[in-house]
Amino acid sequence: MIKSIVTSALIGLSLCSNAAIAEQPVEIAILRGSHGPIPDQMWAKMQDLSWHSDMPCPTREELSLLTVPYNGFDGETKEGKLIVAVSVADDMLDIMADLKAAGFQFRLMRPVHEFLGEDLRSMTANNTSAFNCRFIGGTKRLSEHARGLAIDINPVQNPYVRGDYTSPPNGRAYDTRKERANTTDPGLILADGAVVEAFKSRGWGWGGDWSSSKDYQHFSKSGN
Repeated sequence: MIKSIVTSALIGLSLCSNAAIAEQPVEIAILRGSHGPIPDQMWAKMQDLSWHSDMPCPTREELSLLTVPYNGFDGETKEGKLIVAVSVADDMLDIMADLKAAGFQFRLMRPVHEFLGEDLRSMTANNTSAFNCRFIGGTKRLSEHARGLAIDINPVQNPYVRGDYTSPPNGRAYDTRKERANTTDPGLILADGAVVEAFKSRGWGWGGDWSSSKDYQHFSKSGN
């Protein structure tokens, strides 16, 4: 009888332990997010907006759709979507998981075709996005976004600045070092903060380190 009770107890403990082990990856997956192929319906919507057949951008098979849990400006957990190159999908999910755990907040996180593929429209909406098959402004050179190897985060709080030019224009309240140092607004990327650390620790470069201009929102695998 005693042996039977002990055996049952051990089986119970083993089942509890196995259940805990089985549950752990689920919790990690929820925090980290997931990636997979771009669905047919989304790919169709991307045509001639964020993907162009006449430009040498990655193929559908070379791109990955990320589903990302993130902290919204209201403090609630949201679900975002990012498109990146398959080669950096795991990197990006790890980075986003670090930022979720650090409490960093995002305003919005949607693929740029939902903004007609227009970079300025996406930035003005304070949208965080990655892949966009486009040239660097004013050139015929592919952007790192066109390769799926770059991301822009909270563009309003982290604008592109060159001289007196700020983009998006509604980011002017955050375009000087003094303004950036004296605000506690959510979504701001700082040199010694969690966002820069998460990207740089994985070999990504930050536009906030550039000398002739500052692109505070921008991170890329190449540093460009």
